[in-house]
Amino acid sequence: MEICGARFRSENALWIGDLMSEFGHLEVLLDGTRDAPNQEHVAAFQRFAADLQENLLKVRKQILFPFLYRPFRIAPNLDNRVGIQFKNKLTGKQVGMFFWD
Repeated sequence: MEICGARFRSENALWIGDLMSEFGHLEVLLDGTRDAPNQEHVAAFQRFAADLQENLLKVRKQILFPFLYRPFRIAPNLDNRVGIQFKNKLTGKQVGMFFWD
């Protein structure tokens, strides 16, 4: 299944997608059933992906010293807010989710 350029595969009820951006490879996680992803999560991801690069940059600015971090995971939460998780380029340490509104 493909959504907004991301190729998704189902692992039980979790849908895992792979997407390329100017920051490199991104993992996209969507909740759902074995048969289909949650449509509200799909809609939230589609809104975010409509202007992917700009939205990633907006969220990245929430981090102190944003040039040290790159996004690596996108996942809507239970409220259908899209969260982006970042990794420190120097240490590889993952930081919590930052949300796009």
